[in-house]
Amino acid sequence: MNKNDFRNPLGDQVFSLPELVDEQLERCFDMEKLNNVFSMAEIFDGRKVIMTGCGDSYTAAGAMKNVMVNCAGIFGSVEVLDPMQFTRFTTKEQVGIGEPNSPFVIVISASGGSARIAEMLEKANTIGAFSILMTNKAESRSTAVANRVYFLDTPKMKNDTPGLRSYFASLLGIIALSVRMGHVKGVLPPTAVSDWKKAVSDYVHSYGDAFEEMSDQMFELAKTWKDFERFDFIGDDVQLFSALFGMEKFYECCGVLANYDDSEDWGHIDYFIKNPETVGTVIMADKNSPSFDRVIETVVAALSIGRPTLVVTNANKEDIPEGANVVKLPDTPKGYDELITLMDYAPVSLLAGYCAALGGKKYFNTFDPLTLEKVVEGESFKYVTTGSSKIEIHI
Repeated sequence: MNKNDFRNPLGDQVFSLPELVDEQLERCFDMEKLNNVFSMAEIFDGRKVIMTGCGDSYTAAGAMKNVMVNCAGIFGSVEVLDPMQFTRFTTKEQVGIGEPNSPFVIVISASGGSARIAEMLEKANTIGAFSILMTNKAESRSTAVANRVYFLDTPKMKNDTPGLRSYFASLLGIIALSVRMGHVKGVLPPTAVSDWKKAVSDYVHSYGDAFEEMSDQMFELAKTWKDFERFDFIGDDVQLFSALFGMEKFYECCGVLANYDDSEDWGHIDYFIKNPETVGTVIMADKNSPSFDRVIETVVAALSIGRPTLVVTNANKEDIPEGANVVKLPDTPKGYDELITLMDYAPVSLLAGYCAALGGKKYFNTFDPLTLEKVVEGESFKYVTTGSSKIEIHI
């Protein structure tokens, strides 16, 4: 069986990241563009940040939260809220209005077309917050609503769905905004912009040599996982969002039933799913995390009940319990541990692509995973109301 015969659009996007990173960094760190997002005076006004979005965009906000916390010099708080929580259940008092241009409400959306995205921005404006739309579409229903628009301008690639390059661009966009704020406020050194750009570039390029081995591993694993219909994705802190992204790609590529959770809650709840030998289990394990020991206990527990288990880690393979499939991530640059979520989802995305291609799955239950040609005629998207849902402002 030749792996090249199962090359697929999601895997191609993964392999494109080292080629994409430097150009995307220049587009994200463009000073004219960043100055148009907020002036130096406005940056000093921001006492709190709320980041939100839908789907992959919400996931990107969570994955990069620690970069915003550690870099941006926000003296209040940085919160990541899911779209329904922010739009319908977060009150004006909870948002904390009272100072000019604060808080920053950063709404992430590749397309800007969702009703909830427009609603988030309208709500932020209504209550007096400073709304910023981070997007890959220069003109949309939401660009007309936002106070400011941060256009990521990701280079186009043929067959770039399910979205991965757009997710990567959102991660870089959050890094650029965070570093810009911290640089202006003086909480980062004068060289911060060039330092972060180099760290990001070096880290992503370090995957260039690793991708082929990862791809081989995920192809071999997909041969045995392609028929699974149930999956668990586990991660702690910001890696919970990397686990969520992996789950999202399996939904989109394979249409499976899946869940995501952290290492502690998994032991209380997900552990008890019956027929464990049929549940593909993916565990994100950062050796620098304070919960690494708990993650290892979770690996042991999963293996002990017969779960087919993949551990995605920057630790040495000998540090992972025997019996698990292990994919080794390159180390982040020294002093930039937060960057692990910039790339840790890559091998899981490769696995999702291969499981679809080998298992005869259809992207979004509709498209051939090798060509993206529509192979199912019908009503797959007829009842999706993400664009037409009613907008209401609750403050």
